[in-house]
Amino acid sequence: MPAFDHCHDQVVRALQKDGWRVVRSHYPLYVETRAAYVDLLLSRGVNGNQQQIMVAEIKCFGDRDTYTTDLYISLGQYLIYRAMIERMATAWPIFLAIPQHVFRTVFDPIVLDVVKVSRISMVIIDLEREVVTQWIRYNSI
Repeated sequence: MPAFDHCHDQVVRALQKDGWRVVRSHYPLYVETRAAYVDLLLSRGVNGNQQQIMVAEIKCFGDRDTYTTDLYISLGQYLIYRAMIERMATAWPIFLAIPQHVFRTVFDPIVLDVVKVSRISMVIIDLEREVVTQWIRYNSI
């Protein structure tokens, strides 16, 4: 199984503060001969007994020298995982969880155009305060 990114625990705590519960870490995705592990399967109750479920892939962008490579990897991973989830016939949305400082510095207008056109849903996390600062939601393609 792949290792967690260095900000994994902070992202988990922020999502928990937002009402989400971790159902499983390293949630396996299997489609035909492809296998992958998305970082989190989460749930939360709404309106009494209804339940929302989502998956999240966490990317922390550790070193400024590798931000471009990390960006390419994170967007590609997200798109492949989303396609796998759709083939599994689940209705679960997938979110790319990234630190707020990365969103502000790496996600320039060009990248945000790619996010919009590719319909990449994101959750932005303030790592210092361990809180969700923004949700960017798109329906699946």
